[in-house]
Parts: sequence; structure tokens; C-alpha cells
Amino acid sequence: MCESFLLGSTPTAPADTAVEFKPIKYNVTTSGNRFVGAGPEVDEAWREISYDVGDQWISKSDIKHLGMPEWSLQVNHPETGEEGYRVGMEVFHQLHCINLLRRVTYKEYYEPLGGEFGKGPEELQRHTGLFTFYMIEGDPLAWPELNSKHVCRNFDKVRQWAVDHSVGNMEVLA
Repeated sequence: MCESFLLGSTPTAPADTAVEFKPIKYNVTTSGNRFVGAGPEVDEAWREISYDVGDQWISKSDIKHLGMPEWSLQVNHPETGEEGYRVGMEVFHQLHCINLLRRVTYKEYYEPLGGEFGKGPEELQRHTGLFTFYMIEGDPLAWPELNSKHVCRNFDKVRQWAVDHSVGNMEVLA
């Protein structure tokens, strides 16, 4: 029921064929989580699930089906040579932004390294689309129950689709 409602009976985007839903109970502990903290190993874990995926190739019929402009960046399929389009999946850009927030959390480690931090906090705020919340006196802060059940997309399958359809990255990370 949930799958048919969320996904519909026919795919609306090329990667929808890779979407598989699975029930998950969140575990919000950070102990032993390779995505928590600062340092080369944590950076590599984040790079693996975001940047290393690269951009994807879709066909001319896919771009029409999505209602996207045909003047989008055209590329040839890396294996077949077929003309198509370079696209990026939103999930990987969102992970990139979450990674920026993680790095801000460990500013004392990342700030000396430069990169996004060299442009100041305003640039990070603009990039991640964040704004500040202010507490109102007497207004209690609600705390969500984070150890709860959810139905999530199987990230490994979506990531594998992205890797299988990758045309690489347009820029190179230092």
C-alpha cells in the first residue's frame, strides 16, 4: 500500500526502478557509527555515499518524460555512446549538505583545512538553506521520539542505480 502510494504504478523518474521500500527502526545512538565525528575515515565514509557516486546519464526520452528542458547538459553514454543528459540525483546533493553541517559541528578540525569554511559562515548558510530558530520564553521545546519505525527507501539500491548510471563528476575534490 505504502509503496504504491509513494511510487505510483509506473515510474516517474528513471531511478524509480531502483526504489525498494523497507521497514526500519531508527537507532539514534552514535557509538560505532562510521559517519559520526571528524577525520579522514569519517570523511571517506561520507565521500563514498555522496561525492563518489558522481552524476548520472539519462536518455532523451527520460528527459522528456521528466519535463526537463532539452537544452540541459548533453553527454554521451560512457559505454554505448548514445546521446543523453547529465543529471544529478537530489539525494546525493542532500547528503552533501548534511555532510557540510557535520563538518560545521567539528569546526575546530575542519576550519584550518579551508574549503567551504574559507568562504565564511554566510556561504555555508546559503548553500545549505538554513536559518536560525529562536526560542520564545515560556514555549516548551518538543522532543521527538527518534527511536521509531519508518518505511524508507533502500539506499543501497538507489546508490547502486546511481553508480551504474554514473558519468563521473564535473569537478575534482582536493
